[in-house]
Amino acid sequence: MIASVLKEILGLFVDDEVLALAVLAVVAIVGALAFSGMSKGVCGLVLVIALPLVLIISVLRTLRRNARQS
Repeated sequence: MIASVLKEILGLFVDDEVLALAVLAVVAIVGALAFSGMSKGVCGLVLVIALPLVLIISVLRTLRRNARQS
């Protein structure tokens, strides 16, 4: 019972594993750029462009997957 409750709680935060991993990858890449001396403005710009792009790709993947199932 406790395991199923914990699984449901985890599912609230990580519904799409690929999306979660992609966001973590973008943040890690931007973190590496920041530590390598890249300006804060460039790092912010990469985040502003990459994170919505990752979200759009995830939505399109989900739509395509649901269209195949119907």
